[in-house]
Amino acid sequence: MRLLWGLAWVFSFCASSLQKPRLLLFSPSVVNLGTPLSVGVQLLDAPPGQEVKGSVFLRNPKGGSCSPKKDFKLSSGDDFVLLSLEVPLEDVRSCGLFDLRRAPHIQLVAQSPWLRNTAFKATETQGVNLLFSSRRGHIFVQTDQPIYNPGQRVRYRVFALDQKMRPSTDFLTITVENSHGLRVLKKEIFTSTSIFQDAFTIPDISEPGTWKISARFSDGLESNRSTHFEVKKYVLPNFEVKITPWKPYILMVPSNSDEIQLDIQARYIYGKPVQGVAYTRFALMDEQGKRTFLRGLETQAKLVEGRTHISISKDQFQAALDKINIGVRDLEGLRLYAATAVIESPGGEMEEAELTSWRFVSSAFSLDLSRTKRHLVPGAHFLLQALVQEMSGSEASNVPVKVSATLVSGSDSQVLDIQQSTNGIGQVSISFPIPPTVTELRLLVSAGSLYPAIARLTVQAPPSRGTGFLSIEPLDPRSPSVGDTFILNLQPVGIPAPTFSHYYYMIISRGQIMAMGREPRKTVTSVSVLVDHQLAPSFYFVAYFYHQGHPVANSLLINIQSRDCEGKLQLKVDGAKEYRNADMMKLRIQTDSKALVALGAVDMALYAVGGRSHKPLDMSKVFEVINSYNVGCGPGGGDDALQVFQDAGLAFSDGDRLTQTREDLSCPKEKKSRQKRNVNFQKAVSEKLGQYSSPDAKRCCQDGMTKLPMKRTCEQRAARVPQQACREPFLSCCKFAEDLRRNQTRSQAHLARNNHNMLQEEDLIDEDDILVRTSFPENWLWRVEPVDSSKLLTVWLPDSMTTWEIHGVSLSKSKGLCVAKPTRVRVFRKFHLHLRLPISIRRFEQFELRPVLYNYLNDDVAVSVHVTPVEGLCLAGGGMMAQQVTVPAGSARPVAFSVVPTAAANVPLKVVARGVFDLGDAVSKILQIEKEGAIHREELVYNLDPLNNLGRTLEIPGSSDPNIVPDGDFSSLVRVTASEPLETMGSEGALSPGGVASLLRLPQGCAEQTMIYLAPTLTASNYLDRTEQWSKLSPETKDHAVDLIQKGYMRIQQFRKNDGSFGAWLHRDSSTWLTAFVLKILSLAQEQVGNSPEKLQETASWLLAQQLGDGSFHDPCPVIHRAMQGGLVGSDETVALTAFVVIALHHGLDVFQDDDAKQLKNRVEASITKANSFLGQKASAGLLGAHAAAITAYALTLTKASEDLRNVAHNSLMAMAEETGEHLYWGLVLGSQDKVVLRPTAPRSPTEPVPQAPALWIETTAYALLHLLLREGKGKMADKAASWLTHQGSFHGAFRSTQDTVVTLDALSAYWIASHTTEEKALNVTLSSMGRNGLKTHGLHLNNHQVKGLEEELKFSLGSTISVKVEGNSKGTLKILRTYNVLDMKNTTCQDLQIEVKVTGAVEYAWDANEDYEDYYDMPAADDPSVPLQPVTPLQLFEGRRSRRRREAPKVVEEQESRVQYTVCIWRNGKLGLSGMAIADITLLSGFHALRADLEKLTSLSDRYVSHFETDGPHVLLYFDSVPTTRECVGFGASQEVVVGLVQPSSAVLYDYYSPDHKCSVFYAAPTKSQLLATLCSGDVCQCAEGKCPRLLRSLERRVEDKDGYRMRFACYYPRVEYGFTVKVLREDGRAAFRLFESKITQVLHFRKDTMASIGQTRNFLSRASCRLRLEPNKEYLIMGMDGETSDNKGDPQYLLDSNTWIEEMPSEQMCKSTRHRAACFQLKDFLMEFSSRGCQV
Repeated sequence: MRLLWGLAWVFSFCASSLQKPRLLLFSPSVVNLGTPLSVGVQLLDAPPGQEVKGSVFLRNPKGGSCSPKKDFKLSSGDDFVLLSLEVPLEDVRSCGLFDLRRAPHIQLVAQSPWLRNTAFKATETQGVNLLFSSRRGHIFVQTDQPIYNPGQRVRYRVFALDQKMRPSTDFLTITVENSHGLRVLKKEIFTSTSIFQDAFTIPDISEPGTWKISARFSDGLESNRSTHFEVKKYVLPNFEVKITPWKPYILMVPSNSDEIQLDIQARYIYGKPVQGVAYTRFALMDEQGKRTFLRGLETQAKLVEGRTHISISKDQFQAALDKINIGVRDLEGLRLYAATAVIESPGGEMEEAELTSWRFVSSAFSLDLSRTKRHLVPGAHFLLQALVQEMSGSEASNVPVKVSATLVSGSDSQVLDIQQSTNGIGQVSISFPIPPTVTELRLLVSAGSLYPAIARLTVQAPPSRGTGFLSIEPLDPRSPSVGDTFILNLQPVGIPAPTFSHYYYMIISRGQIMAMGREPRKTVTSVSVLVDHQLAPSFYFVAYFYHQGHPVANSLLINIQSRDCEGKLQLKVDGAKEYRNADMMKLRIQTDSKALVALGAVDMALYAVGGRSHKPLDMSKVFEVINSYNVGCGPGGGDDALQVFQDAGLAFSDGDRLTQTREDLSCPKEKKSRQKRNVNFQKAVSEKLGQYSSPDAKRCCQDGMTKLPMKRTCEQRAARVPQQACREPFLSCCKFAEDLRRNQTRSQAHLARNNHNMLQEEDLIDEDDILVRTSFPENWLWRVEPVDSSKLLTVWLPDSMTTWEIHGVSLSKSKGLCVAKPTRVRVFRKFHLHLRLPISIRRFEQFELRPVLYNYLNDDVAVSVHVTPVEGLCLAGGGMMAQQVTVPAGSARPVAFSVVPTAAANVPLKVVARGVFDLGDAVSKILQIEKEGAIHREELVYNLDPLNNLGRTLEIPGSSDPNIVPDGDFSSLVRVTASEPLETMGSEGALSPGGVASLLRLPQGCAEQTMIYLAPTLTASNYLDRTEQWSKLSPETKDHAVDLIQKGYMRIQQFRKNDGSFGAWLHRDSSTWLTAFVLKILSLAQEQVGNSPEKLQETASWLLAQQLGDGSFHDPCPVIHRAMQGGLVGSDETVALTAFVVIALHHGLDVFQDDDAKQLKNRVEASITKANSFLGQKASAGLLGAHAAAITAYALTLTKASEDLRNVAHNSLMAMAEETGEHLYWGLVLGSQDKVVLRPTAPRSPTEPVPQAPALWIETTAYALLHLLLREGKGKMADKAASWLTHQGSFHGAFRSTQDTVVTLDALSAYWIASHTTEEKALNVTLSSMGRNGLKTHGLHLNNHQVKGLEEELKFSLGSTISVKVEGNSKGTLKILRTYNVLDMKNTTCQDLQIEVKVTGAVEYAWDANEDYEDYYDMPAADDPSVPLQPVTPLQLFEGRRSRRRREAPKVVEEQESRVQYTVCIWRNGKLGLSGMAIADITLLSGFHALRADLEKLTSLSDRYVSHFETDGPHVLLYFDSVPTTRECVGFGASQEVVVGLVQPSSAVLYDYYSPDHKCSVFYAAPTKSQLLATLCSGDVCQCAEGKCPRLLRSLERRVEDKDGYRMRFACYYPRVEYGFTVKVLREDGRAAFRLFESKITQVLHFRKDTMASIGQTRNFLSRASCRLRLEPNKEYLIMGMDGETSDNKGDPQYLLDSNTWIEEMPSEQMCKSTRHRAACFQLKDFLMEFSSRGCQV
């Protein structure tokens, strides 16, 4: 009975539910900030005539409305409506939605009294939960090129659009992240035109990697969009190499007998084919990119019309596999790696390419079933949609697809086989019926005949069938295009007697409900959808009905084929597609509406150096962004209606049911199983690597097997590996590789040489390191043009011979954004020349200029080639002698000219080739010519005080350096100022174009050096802000200061670790001292760099972890050895470090302002208090050195420690002060107990220069000044300390190094702020000096507030005395800078530091197109190039990519290239203490560049020898963490790009970075018996070069009589000599590029300046080494000429022998006794007597 009553109750409830009116609520499951929300409301089963009124709105789940209300009205006849609900930012913010801590959800609420009164609900509201997102609109970011060099400028654009793809004016936040993911730039801007353009510079120290520019609407954190670009060192190539396989895959099935074939193509960037040779190698590559070389597959082939073909038979390939014991079945999942180097024949330049996508596959096709539904509708048709692609990614048309469908019904199953071919775009759609009883469908799909691709898919029927199903079938299964009408058929399934009258449907696209509709139910109901641009690129079609009170729904995802933009943008070049460089080009821009068009042209050579991986903005990227708003998941369908709605991206509620609340914007990812592969590599190297499982150990093993460019045993190398875990695999693998090299047999060598000496494997392949030089722009046309339908733009093309790709993006108010298809313009001359110059060259070195002529005409071309005459160069025929050459059709030919530079300047070198009928070309490049010897700098500082009687006049003597290069035209620069603050902090000092970094004349490679870009600029900005003096500088100075700060911030972020700490190098452990330094500076820079307190809070947390229990801080990896700065080893170092960190943490307190950082702030304050106790204890002990005492006193005063601690520290500091006159300073304590201070000279005269102190004294005094200013303000002691510091500045305003400069500028800034006054004082200075043209006088009228004429630079002769007269009532400073080149650096600087540079080798290679690879690493380091070389081996091939780089291959026969090996040895005196880092600056021999791969080995391997290296023109800088007490050598190779003869010695300097005056400077020379020392010139070029050389006269031998008095004419008329001696040569000595002849005077004939000359004294005569003059020792000569500008060590004049010098060999007594010479001897004797007694009578 109870059962019957229960059934009756259930029946009555169901019957009432069928009649129950409902309100259906639909919405996208995600609400986007500021974007109208589409809301669908439907009235269901309402009685006829009933009307429902209500409203919808958004609210916080906690309460509070988040949007305005939107009203609706429904009735049974008008039962649905689609509303647009605004989501204003102000309402969302005021309702507290941003305060939600978890995923922000928001409620969509429908409110109507009808719900309570008629729908029998408890309230009058019905709602659904939505996910809230701050994302809105669309943002696109574009850069001007895809790849950049470190140091290059990046230009970028940001396009801002609303949700409808229309221009949006709004606030944007833009950030830049470096390759480590660290933010280096942030700015907020307002874009008024919807296109924002800006630029920034990549720091030159940046490591290779991918950078990212992101932009978002400032109020929409999730609206972030980004673009990526590559940063690496490259130079544009001259031509591009492409590797094209015949098939994009390699079938690995055993029965496959196809050959492996590929084509090599090399074409110049302007499109023409390359003549040359292609060298190709192959390897197996795994998923991690590791390569195993396939020995025996190396090939070389000549290029024919820029092409060659390579074919590898199955047997050849199998033989290569057998050598490494790998089977064909093991190849699945691997790739065949191919790498090709092409060397062009005419110019010998090399470019490379590699193919990394050539996969071994079991099928030629890939099969994608992702568009097939995962849900089954029993009783309806099932639509299988498959996409078949070739392995290259292209569509596979007309490919047979077989389907085996297993239909499972309980325990029964039925198999259905279907076959169909793909259409033209690789798609196949197969529809087949599903019986009503089927519960599971198992699909086995294969594509292709022989070796098909196979995919499996299992589809389940819904677990419940009570309410039936809805079938949706497209009339045409193909994807529609924009403009098509897409028809879908709807049909109920599994419902015997449907009771519903209408189908309802929605179209969802771009995250919105685009349309709602209904169709009356028919047997087959069709719905037509007009596909427009608003539905692209895809949309969901959702249909539903209610049956027995339950919703029945289905959906389908439709992808749209057309990917065109809504509007129109076309770029078209009027006229020919091919232009000549510098031609005028007409670019036609066509649109279909008024728009802004952003243009840009990119050199396609950028894609050849790695830019292809970052494609430019195109419509596919645009649609990708648009489609990202699609909140649906999957191809459609679902187990029930709620899942259908949810997977289509909808939220739904009908009062009884609602969809699950969405938690994430992303869709759940489908799990995929992956087959594990086990490939057994038995090759020796791979087997050894396989012994180690961890990636770190494998890398250590690889490093050990990599050969260094210098000799080291494995034990020596392993000793340098710092990590113990790395040392064992490193040593083991190093020995293993050594054994392999040692066991190479001569039979291998014989085999290699039988292949005509193929180019060594290390010469190949790394496309990432391209070193071709160019001076042409990489992009241009970066502009935004307003266009109304059409515009013709006329532009001038750059000089590059290349192909330009022109891009365009339009933004229209009516049509939105459109990206044009790029158009290409080839810039080309059928006849042109290519010119390459050395980086720099010295005077009187000789080099060979080899322009290459290219002829792409159909006929031979006869041309005349010459180098345009220019002063400073010796050329054949004075430059007017041309070479007549014929260049065959379709070929190239080099032409050689010998050139000798004679002037030290930047000379424009122009090569002209002329033919008939306007045929010709001309190229001009700058040749940098430097003076002989090495640069030497000397600075003097004088205090100008007119109030001191002794200081009103002073005499500054000229320079008398005996080593100065004669004929150097050197001078002294004088700078006078009366306004030291404005000079130091203004646009000529800290705010100069390059900042203080450019004034220090030191490298800025490591992290601390990088801070010099930032710290002084902040100090200067603070000074100018506080004293309100910005107006006294140029208006743009403030902007420049912000730019310098931004650049400095960007640079320092390159060294940040993930935990917030900083290390001197990224590869080095973090340093407490350096991290504190960065924290202090960046805390002050927050406002200028875009506030980022959370990053600095991480930095402060790391610092706190370094504090010890006693309050002190320790440094796990010191940057500077601070022990050397305090005098006490150990104790002072800890004290100074602790004080330094305290100062930094105190400045960092400003970044702990938000509530989340309160706890950290309390920890920091407690840490400071604890550290102060430690500092006070050490100060009380009285054992601190000057530096530790000064920084301790400052730290305690700054942090307001207890008064007794501050007093103790102050008293200890002042006890060490040294006072000289009006100066106060602190020096270096030498002992610990007796406080011995290293004193400078005693109080000096005001007329003497101010003694220049070392960096440590300056830094110590600066800390003392900061302490005094905080303790006493601007008092007498502070005045004296500031005065001393002011006079320690260099000529350009910086100090010795980074730390002393940063701290001193900080101290002086604080002092000058405290002492700033508006009182004006004057200073009048008169300078006078005697020069060649008489007395030279300058009068200067200065004052302490001068802006224009703030300082004056004056030039005086280097050796002249300068007289200075001072008047006025203001003090001033006079600085002198003397820069000159010296002949010799022996015994001048190398007291404690030592450096030695040796160059060996100079081996020239000559080979033809059939030569083979050889290993140049086994080449002996000697001058003899004839020693046979060892052949290439598999191990060397393994080393190849790690060891060599582009353009390190030998050139062809016509352009022989020399290679040398550099060995650099450094050491120091064991007693010497260094501050830490040392830098070796090696100037390479002229015409050479260092092999970058060798330098990288010194820094990148586990046994690191050098911390860092830099190359700057001819300079190589090597950074050493320390200088050992024993001799330690490193080596690298250098390659000669341009043939140079008579190469002069170059210089090398080793110096302590923190004390640059502590250095060792030496000269080194080219290898002896080397062709580098040979003469290249001939004929008139040599005569021209020797035009300034002296001539040795042997008049008696030639029987020339002095009848006309030619000696007297030379002496007294022209050129009229200033001295005349007869001398006996004592010895000859080489000095840089000169020969020195030390001689004894035997007779004084005449003098002007040399008043002390007398018989028996010695004088030095110098001649250029390039001159042929040789004076023989023990012979006597008559020498007359001009006075010299230089003196020897004794102060006596020394003389340059040149073309205005008379040099005559004196005859011997025996010779004069002969009759034939008697008259000539008498005439000579007569001249000597007359000239010595009477001189010149005119």
